Amino acid sequence: MDKKQMTEKESLELISQMIQNSKRNVKTNAGGPSLIWGYATVFTSILIYLGLIYIGTYQVMFGWFLIPIIGGSGMFILSKREQPVLVKTFLDKVINYIWMVFGILAGVFSISAFMFQMNILFIIGILMSAGIILTGCVTNFKPYIISGILGALISILCLVFASYAFSILIFASVFVVAMIIPGHMANNEDNVREVSMKPEISQ
Repeated sequence: MDKKQMTEKESLELISQMIQNSKRNVKTNAGGPSLIWGYATVFTSILIYLGLIYIGTYQVMFGWFLIPIIGGSGMFILSKREQPVLVKTFLDKVINYIWMVFGILAGVFSISAFMFQMNILFIIGILMSAGIILTGCVTNFKPYIISGILGALISILCLVFASYAFSILIFASVFVVAMIIPGHMANNEDNVREVSMKPEISQ
């Protein structure tokens, strides 16, 4: 009887530990991609802004394709450096599905913007901010939630200002707030956790 109760207790503890480990893995793994895509978008946005100011031709808009090139290359390098997660839980799959859906939508809207008139900066800003919010909700990481909400609110400014060039700067600020800042916070928290888990060496 005692053995059965102990087994049930251990099972509950194991489930709880797997959930916490999954949240930690997702949060940690989200830090790198957030920084990669955040910096890639901000860097490209600044190039496009300068191109519009000093060149002023429509061909400058094709520079937006630098985002998937830079971001994709960064993700490839990151995947080679990261240690693989041995056990993937349903929570890991949920996060992957969330970003897969938002990534596909962002790609579809971005390509469509070359054929149809739409405020693509607002749409992409809202999509990415929503992805960060959902990631924060699933992992219970409040900086993601707060940063995502702020990013969504800043995205609305793209609808307020008529100047496309100025909207690009607003768009860049969305990724600074919604991806770069929380990405650094997630990485810093993980570094602090690693240091705290190291055994103390007695002298």
